[in-house]
Order: sequence, then C-alpha cells, then structure tokens
Amino acid sequence: MRLSRLPACRPEDVGLDSASLKRHSDAISRQIEMGYMPGVAECVLKENRVAYIDVQGYQDREQQVQMTDRSLHRCFSMTKPITGAGLMALWEDGKLSLDDPVSKYIPAFKKMKVMKDSTVAMPGPRGGGSEDARREITLRHLVTHTSGLGYGPGRMDKREKLVVRNSATQEMYLDFVKRVDGGLIPNLEVFCAELAQLPLRFHPGECYKYSFGMDVIGRVLEIVSGMPLDRFLRTRILEPMGMRDTTFFLTPDQARRRLTGFYVAKPCSKDRVSKLPNSFSMKRRDGQRPETSAWVAGRTASVLAGGGIMGSFAGGLVSSLRDQALFCNAIVNLGYALTTGRRVLQEGTVRAMCKNWLRLKSVTTEKCLDGWYNDPSCERLGWCPLGFCEGSSLFMGGVGSWSINLRSKTVVISLANSWCEHDIHGWDDKVDELEGAVKCAEKSFKMGRQHDSGSKRGHRGEASGSLKGGQAKRRRKA
Repeated sequence: MRLSRLPACRPEDVGLDSASLKRHSDAISRQIEMGYMPGVAECVLKENRVAYIDVQGYQDREQQVQMTDRSLHRCFSMTKPITGAGLMALWEDGKLSLDDPVSKYIPAFKKMKVMKDSTVAMPGPRGGGSEDARREITLRHLVTHTSGLGYGPGRMDKREKLVVRNSATQEMYLDFVKRVDGGLIPNLEVFCAELAQLPLRFHPGECYKYSFGMDVIGRVLEIVSGMPLDRFLRTRILEPMGMRDTTFFLTPDQARRRLTGFYVAKPCSKDRVSKLPNSFSMKRRDGQRPETSAWVAGRTASVLAGGGIMGSFAGGLVSSLRDQALFCNAIVNLGYALTTGRRVLQEGTVRAMCKNWLRLKSVTTEKCLDGWYNDPSCERLGWCPLGFCEGSSLFMGGVGSWSINLRSKTVVISLANSWCEHDIHGWDDKVDELEGAVKCAEKSFKMGRQHDSGSKRGHRGEASGSLKGGQAKRRRKA
C-alpha cells in the first residue's frame, strides 16, 4: 500500500528493524480482537519515505466496511496545528503581527474581566467577583493557551446529559456550551462575541490552561483573509499540501462511504492476575449511521472549530491517514510539500513554529510557564503553534495522534476510531504503542548492525589470532 505519491521503502533502508514493527502490528491485531478498538490506520515516514504502513480492522463495524488509508477520522485537537499553520502563513505574508492584541480584530476582547475565586480550583486571583485584566490578550496568548480563556464540559454523545465535573471553569462555560449545542450560535463571529462576555480564568500570560484559544484564532484568520475559515485553510494550506481529504463537514454520501464510526470501549472482563481489562464492548457514538454524524453538513451548528471542538462534542476537521502524512511531511521538510512540489511556508516560518513559545517574553511574565497540566510527567512540555514541543520533537493528538522528530526526519501517525479511558492487560509501550515500537525498532536496528560488525571483526581476529578478535567475542557474550 502506498500513501499518495510518497515513495516507499523497507524499514531497514532507513534504520528501522522490521521485526519490531511486525510485533507492533501483531499487538494491534490483538487489541482489535479484544474489542479495544474496531480499526486503526498507522504509518511511519522517515527521510521522506514511507517505511511502515498498517491498516487493520473496520472503518464501520456495523456495516463491515474495511478501514483504508483514505478513511476519514475526526481530528479533534489535531485540527489545531492546521489552524496554527494558517496563522503563520498570514504572519509570513505580513498580514498580521503575532503580538497584536486580539481586540485589533475582535473589539469585544478589548476590556476583559478576570474571575476572582475563593478556592484553589482556579488559577486566577483570589477573592470574589472580578477585576480588570492587567494586559490585553494577544494572538500569541491565544495560540499558547495563556489567554485566560477555558473549555466547557464535554460528552461523547449529545444524547448524554451534559455534566460539569468539579470545575468552576466548566460551570462558567456551561450555558455557553449549551447554546452552541442547540444551534443558537451560528458562526465564529457570534461565537467570539459571546465568548468575550465571559470572564477570564486568569490574567493573560500568567498561566497555561487548554482553551478555546485556537477557535478565536480561526475567527482572526477569517477577518484578516476575508474568507470563511474552511475556504482560507483549503486555499492556503490544504490544497498546496495536496490534502484533498481534509474538511470540516461532509455530505451524507461522503460520510456513508468514508467516515469512520466513532466508538467508546468499556471493559467487560479483567485478567485474574493483573486485574486489568482483557476484553471490551464497544458502543457507537455520534450517530448510529455515518450520515447521521455531527460532521455531516446540516446536522449540527455550522461553527467552524479551528481548535477541534465546538460545543460539547462536535466540530473540527476530519482527515485521513494519507492527508496527515502529507501535512507532517511538509513540516519535516520545513514547509515544502514533496508530493505537490510547492513551498507552502518558508523555512524560517516553520522553524519559528517549532520553538517553545511558553518561554517567550512576549507570551508570559514568568520565566517559563509549565506546559501540559493533565499529567505530572508532562508538566515541562513546551507549546508551539503545532502543539507540544520538546527539543526537536513535536506531538499532537486527539483520538489519534502524530509525532515528528525534526532531527531524524521521522513522522509517526496513528489514527484509531475509538476512545477508551482504561489501561489494558498485557500493554507494553514498546510494542503496543507505535511511537514506542519505532524507538524500539531504531534501537534494535543499531544493535543488529553493531552485532554484525562485531561478528565480522571477531571472525577476522580469530583467523589471525589477534587479541582484538577475542575482545570482540567477550563483549558480545557479555
């Protein structure tokens, strides 16, 4: 199987061990058999070549439609990097400054209030009521989730009750989210006007908390470009990169043919020893048929979510394994789209996109803000317009994920069509997770080469009776 016009190669051609990747593919088969997910589409690109591609299971389990590299997956937060690329394109074209206050484009954000809270649940000032924001929100604040905006409560299906989960922020956004879900907010213009009426959770630049920031950026892109967000991204980013599958909304026929079902996996049995789930049952969400999905035009509010979520569940782009590979490969090539032969972004622009913006003085009053806060092991991860960043590595995820290593020119993409909040019996990061399997494949390949090299040196040394050959044998034995 090939991905667009990207050349293919054997894993060993780019320093990867085939056996390690085969073990991962077998692990995916096991996960599907357990009911952990109905299907998955994955690939590894290195040095502009497709070294590994694996597509297994079902796109639609009920209809027995096989998964393909062109099956359409809900991006959720994987929408953010594409919106970020659109912002940087306008910056590159001299149409805006990243340090512009958002009020330059959306005046409703001019004089914001900051909520004062009497508990430690909120990161902002203590007390009651509200106070004037100490500084205006800038475009960089929106990109880096340091604006003080928040997210409201979410759910996997609109038929479920919308529940606030111990969060003052979710409580504050509850009515707003309900209005979006109810179709009372028709577009990004109204969305931003209403969002600006809510107080901020903290003063801009003083904390990092995930938010609707990229959705506001989406509205800025509309104002500056003079086009709806979907048309602007298609014209400036998607088409130049060859991403023909990626869009915000589908026709019923497109959904029927290519949209993956969306499932939530729940444990139904556990291993006696590990006490971890070893089998799952799956429940379909987002419509019982593809054409009733919230991503079908006319089925939900037509707000274009540049941040990947609109209301409690719907919104954001849908995309394929093929298109995500093209996007990531263009980033690896610093803005050059290999398959279309077009330079979409300048090298300097992409380099600026890949730096940790949480360290910039124009973003924060602190020396360096903590990054992702949901997992203590990730507290120091940086943030950039493409997502998480650490050294030469980038990462972004929704239900699926991608990672990029700029130094080794490696791209790892995994797109599943299910959600599960539970660990599974027998899970091994080095085997069950593609990124872990790739690291293992790199290590195994290097060890194999060292072994082969040592063997050759040993045979030569033994034949000549040299001490060097004996040392090589002992090292291998040890």
